[in-house]
Amino acid sequence: MTYSKCKKTAFADSKRGGAALSLAVIFGLFLLSVLYLAQINGVVARNFELRAAQAALKEKQEDNQQSAISLMRARALSNLENAAKDLDLVAVEKVSYLKIIPEFFALSQNP
Repeated sequence: MTYSKCKKTAFADSKRGGAALSLAVIFGLFLLSVLYLAQINGVVARNFELRAAQAALKEKQEDNQQSAISLMRARALSNLENAAKDLDLVAVEKVSYLKIIPEFFALSQNP
């Protein structure tokens, strides 16, 4: 019978294997912690952007509402009547239209 000698690896020795395994676990936990912090940082940044966008939207909605209120006030009939009186406008009593024959047209000639 022939026996071959096994190569020794880092995990074959119990002291060196335990140290390597501990180092691998610590490195894995460190890597997972860094990835977790990066994800949380991204979520927090998106949350701040979302809140800023919501605040801007609310401000624009309030401005839109104020503009609509001012437009309704400007279009009110009493305001239009007062503006007409201030400008000395008069009501039209009779409207007369100019009738033109379809074949007739005016041509302007410049000398």
